[in-house]
Amino acid sequence: MGIGHRLISGGVYHRAPEVPYVNERRGRAVKKLLLVALAAIGGLLVYRQIQADRAEQDLWTEATDSVPAGSGV
Repeated sequence: MGIGHRLISGGVYHRAPEVPYVNERRGRAVKKLLLVALAAIGGLLVYRQIQADRAEQDLWTEATDSVPAGSGV
C-alpha cells in the first residue's frame, strides 16, 4: 500500500528508495546555493573593506589638509 512516497508495513513507515538522479540534482542545487552564499559573503566583505579604506583616506585627507576647514580661503 503506498501513500505518496511512503509505504506502510506493519505500522512502520518506510521511505521509498530515492532515485540516484534526484539525489544528484539535489546535491548540485545545494552546491550552487552554497557557492552563491559564499560569493555574497565575499562581496559583502570586500564592500566593507572598501568603505573602511575610503573612511580612513577621508580622515587622512582631513588631518593633512593644509587649509583648515571653514577658514573661507
